[in-house]
Amino acid sequence: MARAASRQLNIRIPPDLMSTLEEIASEEHLDRGAVVRRLLLDGTRRWRLEQALKLYCEDRITKERAAEIAGVSLYEFMDLLQKHSVPAHLEVAEALEEVKARVRRYRSIGPRQCPPVFSHPLMFLDP
Repeated sequence: MARAASRQLNIRIPPDLMSTLEEIASEEHLDRGAVVRRLLLDGTRRWRLEQALKLYCEDRITKERAAEIAGVSLYEFMDLLQKHSVPAHLEVAEALEEVKARVRRYRSIGPRQCPPVFSHPLMFLDP
């Protein structure tokens, strides 16, 4: 299997961070380079997710674009929104479809079983 080309990065870090990296490497039975690569990968993934959530919360991007930025599927992003208690922004078409689906569901239950608030479904909506 061909390995993706990699590039070298040289950085200076404080001694206490180096000690922590060595501790992690020892605990995980990895070399320091593997530990740093894994932590960088985890950190960049977390940053992309936080950026996507931030931009979505600011209503600057759609759910689809946010999922793309975060590097997850749309459904995974929707799960993340729920996990972080972020209300999903519904587009007008999505909201209308949601209301229509609820009206259809309550109509199928029948008038005797419907709660009073739904006994008169919105008549202007097509089922």
